[in-house]
Amino acid sequence: MWFSMMTKAIRDMIYVAIGGVAGSELVKVVSPVVVEEDDLLLGPSSADPKRHRVLRARYWGAQPSAELDEELARSGGVPLCVVLPPTLGGLLSFCRICASLAARGRRVFAMTLRPDAAGSAPQGLDPAEESTIDVSEALRRKPSAIRCSDIETALAATLWKLWCRRSPVALSSFCASGGTLHALLASLGRYHAGHFPRQTGQGLLLSRFDELLLRQLSSEWITAAKMFASGMKARSGLHAWLSHIGDLYVSRRLLEWARHAHGSIVECQEHPEKPSELSRWSFRWRPGGEAILDALPSLRDAPPVAIGGAMAYDPDRGWVCRVGAGGTPFLSRLATASTGAQRV
Repeated sequence: MWFSMMTKAIRDMIYVAIGGVAGSELVKVVSPVVVEEDDLLLGPSSADPKRHRVLRARYWGAQPSAELDEELARSGGVPLCVVLPPTLGGLLSFCRICASLAARGRRVFAMTLRPDAAGSAPQGLDPAEESTIDVSEALRRKPSAIRCSDIETALAATLWKLWCRRSPVALSSFCASGGTLHALLASLGRYHAGHFPRQTGQGLLLSRFDELLLRQLSSEWITAAKMFASGMKARSGLHAWLSHIGDLYVSRRLLEWARHAHGSIVECQEHPEKPSELSRWSFRWRPGGEAILDALPSLRDAPPVAIGGAMAYDPDRGWVCRVGAGGTPFLSRLATASTGAQRV
C-alpha cells in the first residue's frame, strides 16, 4: 500500500486525526494514530498547555484529546503528521500542535485532505460555509505527507498564540491582512469577529451570530433541533455559522440567553422526557425581548462568550466588531474612533 511505502521513507511517525470519524478511517491504513477530539472554535483556550487542558475540561465537563495532549507534552520524540481537513477547527488544531512541537524542537508534517468540492470565499460578515469532506475518499487520493518548514511551523504557532490572547485585536488584524492569501484565514477572521457585539454610529448591536440565531425565535415555542434545521434550510447566513459550530451549540447558546438576566429576553421550558439535548428545551421571546435585535443597551445585557483567550460581551474589557472600508470585519476597543486605521 502507498501508506506503507511512505512510512518506509519517514520512519517512526505518529499520525494525528482531526475528529473521531477521521480517526476511525485513518487507523485502517496507518499506525499509530492519536485523535484531536476537541472543537477549538468553541470555548476558552490558552497558549499555556497546562492551563489549556484545565480550561477545555471545564468547558466540556471532561478532558478531550487526552491522548494527544499527553503526546504533545513529551520533551522529545518522533515527528507528528497532522491529517489536516480544510476546516476552521482543523486549522486551529494544527496551529496548536505546531506551537507545542515547536517549543520542543519536534518536527511537524501535514497531510492535507482535499474537500469534495471547491469552497467559496467568505462574503460580508459571515464565514464561508464549511467544506464537506469524505475522509475515506480523501485518503484514497493518496495525499502526501509534507514536512512543514520552520517558518511555516512558526507562523502556525503564532496564529495559535494570537487566538489565545486576552485581546482579540491582533488576531483580527492578522486574519484581515492574510485573508487575501488564504481563504481559511478570511473565514476564521469573520468567524472570530462575528461573536463580538458590533458598534455602529448609532450604538451597539448584537454579535452577527447572536443576531442570526435569535432572529429564528418568535412568540411560539421552538426547540433547538427545529431552529438548527430551519437555519440550515433558510440559507440566510446562519447556515454558514451552523456548518462550523454544529447543532449542540445552538441549544447551549440559547440556554445562556435564557439564564442571563433572569431570562428577561429569552425564556425556555424543559421537556425532561426528551433524551436529546436538541429537543429537551424549547425557547421563545419574552414579551418585548425582540427589541434587542434593534439595539443592545449595554454589554451587560448579553451573556458573555468565551472564544479563544478573549471574552465577548465583557463589560470590563469591551471589544467590538466594526467593518472596514473593504467590507472586512475587524475588532477594536469599545468607543474608539471607528476608522479602519485604528485596528491595532
